[in-house]
Amino acid sequence: MMMKKLPLLVLCLGLVGSGLLGCGEVTAGAPAELELGTGSWRFEALDDGQEVELIRGAQGGWHMWISLRVRGVDMERPPVRLRMQLADESRPAQDVEVAVRFDDPDDEGWRKLIGYTGIVNDPACLVGELFRIEASLPMGGDEVMRAERDVTLLGGAYPPPACE
Repeated sequence: MMMKKLPLLVLCLGLVGSGLLGCGEVTAGAPAELELGTGSWRFEALDDGQEVELIRGAQGGWHMWISLRVRGVDMERPPVRLRMQLADESRPAQDVEVAVRFDDPDDEGWRKLIGYTGIVNDPACLVGELFRIEASLPMGGDEVMRAERDVTLLGGAYPPPACE
């Protein structure tokens, strides 16, 4: 019975090693990278100063789409910390920490989280302002990988009421 299973095991290991089973080609020792982006259905890299629209949600609040991509990190459900605040830090930051599931690695080794809803508190006073988004992932020990962007928030199709 063991002799019949051995060729199947060898075949499966060969397929996994060749990448034919959809496994990413992440090389051992590849440098860890974290990139912050936006997008509700695909990853769109963010640049500093880029304009990002606020979205009015179905429950009456406002949010922005946050997407991340990471490579060189081998964690199933890493805890991601998101911090959002005015770039001049004149108001308290909004912090959230969640364990998220990234997609399987693509051909370049990137694992993506697409369309996380970043709730924006008090959006009326943030429209037109430079807003900082920071994402961080623990790497073990005291090491933390970070990515941040300063973007300008726009009111979007359904802008919040005027700031008081």
